[in-house]
Amino acid sequence: MTSFIRVAVLSAVTSLCALAVVPPALAQVGISLNFGDVAVGYQDGYYDSHHHWHHWAHPNDYQAYSRAHPEHYHAYTHDRDEPHH
Repeated sequence: MTSFIRVAVLSAVTSLCALAVVPPALAQVGISLNFGDVAVGYQDGYYDSHHHWHHWAHPNDYQAYSRAHPEHYHAYTHDRDEPHH
């Protein structure tokens, strides 16, 4: 019985060590941006498809959106053309 326990412990340790060493090909880090429900983007935020206004979640999100969706991006703030009272 003692040798069975040694084999079981050695097997478990070997398995854990194999998991601790991850080959670089499997340890890829990626960044993806999901702009979800953005209908029209501006420098200061965006309108969703229900015409609700949102500020960008991160300061540089508008730059990424403008590159990914130039046809739906305006390089100015959303209130530029609104009448000022």
